[in-house]
Amino acid sequence: MLNPKDIDEIYLYSIWLSSGRNLTLKAKANCVVEILDVGEINTDDGADFINAKVKINGKTYCGDVEIHIRASDWKRHKHYLDERYNTVILHVVLEDDTSDGFVQTISGRKVLNAEIDRKVSFPRALVGKDDKIKCCEINQIVPAEEKLKWIKKLGLTRLFFKARNLSERLLEIIDENFFLISEPPENYLPTYRSYSLYQLSHRFIWDQLLYEKIMEGLGYSKNKLPFQRLSKNLTLRFISEHSFAHSYEKQILKIQAILFGVSGLLEYYVKKRLDHETKLFLEEMYQEWVNVKKSYRSEIMHHSEWKLSSVRPANSPVFKLAGASVLIWRLIHEDFYAKASDIILSKVNLTEKIQHLVNLLRVKSEGYWENHYNFGRGRNVKTGYTIGISKSKEIVVNAILPIMLVFSRIFKKEDIGKRLIEIYKNFPNLSSNWITAKLEDELFKVRMKISSSGLTHQGGIQLYKFYCSNALCSACAIGNKLFL
Repeated sequence: MLNPKDIDEIYLYSIWLSSGRNLTLKAKANCVVEILDVGEINTDDGADFINAKVKINGKTYCGDVEIHIRASDWKRHKHYLDERYNTVILHVVLEDDTSDGFVQTISGRKVLNAEIDRKVSFPRALVGKDDKIKCCEINQIVPAEEKLKWIKKLGLTRLFFKARNLSERLLEIIDENFFLISEPPENYLPTYRSYSLYQLSHRFIWDQLLYEKIMEGLGYSKNKLPFQRLSKNLTLRFISEHSFAHSYEKQILKIQAILFGVSGLLEYYVKKRLDHETKLFLEEMYQEWVNVKKSYRSEIMHHSEWKLSSVRPANSPVFKLAGASVLIWRLIHEDFYAKASDIILSKVNLTEKIQHLVNLLRVKSEGYWENHYNFGRGRNVKTGYTIGISKSKEIVVNAILPIMLVFSRIFKKEDIGKRLIEIYKNFPNLSSNWITAKLEDELFKVRMKISSSGLTHQGGIQLYKFYCSNALCSACAIGNKLFL
């Protein structure tokens, strides 16, 4: 039985794609729903699937389909304020938690909620590292060129999916901070989901979005969630308002004190018996935090939320928070978006553009962190960079480019959009992970390195997470040739 707590929207997409025409859907409004065509995945803003065809009570409708875990997500995601959802003909959900079984578009039209029957069993492959992908033994029949073409297409799809998710988060940030934004002048007309250009142009909204994505990237797999939680509890705006000082060194100290204070790590380490240098550094930060703590109104995390053991020293959350402090300083004191736009639109070649974007995020170790990966450890080491080339490249691909794509779409900067997609398509190698290594072994039989290109690296991850791990072979261009 499908449980809303255990299912994500990606899995619901896979159910829709693989079983759509045979799905049993029920509606509170006692409507009979028949799926004629599931449509195509939408890689632009708007509904999840376009060009779908359904029959409701015997009448055929052509248009878009939106999919959510709960029907109330329609309102939570502000779709009722967005003209791009005016063409939705069916809202497919796992749980209809509305009173009447409908949601409404900005035009006032009601859209039927159709619940997937949770009692129906859907095939789902194991996602463990040790489980071979379903086509492992027979996929050599499909030429490597065809596999690569499909993976490249999925690489672009992954970029567009990220941009869609980020645009939704951007609007949540506006709602969370709305009381901080003054009323827009009358000549600023609603333009994007009924938000004005005036509201969307506030720099702190975009900086907060980038800050959250940077923090998420610094967490790696083991500390991704606590980094995400920290960046939402502790806003960039708060850090900016409480890190003023007359020198760069003092500003960095204040930022680190706030980060370690809210993370709960400062309280944890300040009580430990550590060397004299570390003790002085922690006490200096603690005094800064005590002063700021009086003004902090959000939740303070507990140190147990962080995975401090079984991580490489350079990936330690403590070390990465130190690096984050410098990137936060740059977000506060430099116009990051102007720099990124200038690089994207510059006339230098693609290799230089990529290098310049990566350099925006590299952070050389400073002060205490020049010879420490953690508090009180590794006094004789030379750390080099708190955020190096590999992590910087990942953040460019996972944060900078998709956020700039959202920016280009909202403000209709088509030149930026076209050039950043060109950068994305030509992005060099990213660090291999277990998914890319698995596909290189089981899909290409070690004859090709998909991690050697940013596009194929991302496409490989999209292929595995969306198709392979959900046994969605019938909707995969490779599986379609093998199992039908």
